[in-house]
Amino acid sequence: MQTALYISIWAYLFTGPLSEPGQVFWLVKGLLARLPMWLFMPLVGCAKCHAGWVAIGYQTLHGGLGWHSVPFILIAISGAYALQTWHLIVDKWLHK
Repeated sequence: MQTALYISIWAYLFTGPLSEPGQVFWLVKGLLARLPMWLFMPLVGCAKCHAGWVAIGYQTLHGGLGWHSVPFILIAISGAYALQTWHLIVDKWLHK
């Protein structure tokens, strides 16, 4: 389950702080913004979507998908959601 937390941290950082203008992945996000929304969101537009797809890919490559994969995928998505929500709360508090 530790890997699921790593995936959620990666998804949060990749789709959020590291994709802002001037950061490491800002060009990737800018280029992918031209894609249809259904493709853009899981790739770089949404931390929860990205975490879910990376977790599904990881489970597929390292043990196959099945009911045993559900907790892993849910932890990855929940972690990304928690980090994203925490970021919004802190950002709102700092910019009162």
